[in-house]
Amino acid sequence: MARQERAEQTRQRIVEAAATEFAGHGYDGTSLHGIVRTAGVTMGALTFHFRSKSALADAVQESGAAATRAALDAAAPAPGFDGALERVLALAGALRTVPSVRAAARLTREGHAAGHGWYDCWAPDLRDALERSWCERGTDSGLTPLAVTTLLSHVVLGVEAAASTPEALRPVTGDTPDESLAQALKSLGPLLCRPAGAETCHT
Repeated sequence: MARQERAEQTRQRIVEAAATEFAGHGYDGTSLHGIVRTAGVTMGALTFHFRSKSALADAVQESGAAATRAALDAAAPAPGFDGALERVLALAGALRTVPSVRAAARLTREGHAAGHGWYDCWAPDLRDALERSWCERGTDSGLTPLAVTTLLSHVVLGVEAAASTPEALRPVTGDTPDESLAQALKSLGPLLCRPAGAETCHT
């Protein structure tokens, strides 16, 4: 194996270990020694690739952003409000299953990201989808795209908080988290996206 390829594999292993640590403990609760143990590398290998914990957090943010965009692309959301709900469900699935996504969300929430960090990966796209839906068919709901974007963004933030909560402390509903969320969003759909001149819209 070429030296450059081995170095890249080591770097990736460090980023993955850091994502797990940041997702579980936050920025302040994560130590370089903990990342080294999780990655199974030496401190020298870590500092060769990353000069500081801050630089490593930036790399985890980039990895989480890329994973978030990949999850949204894989969902191939439909246009309009249905597509917005599909985006939320895709984000929920990524938060539950991908450590780098959870880490990017937590680092952003804790203030360790430039600008809006992880939210920039999905919030503008979500609002654009809703604005297109409003323009295409109007709505009698009395809501605006911004209001619904805010609501759905808070749903995503709730999912992020739940993903960081120990499983033993989570409420038991009988359904998987994704099934429960999908059911709740489907119920909200007729209230949020009622087209102009119609009583309901079906999601």
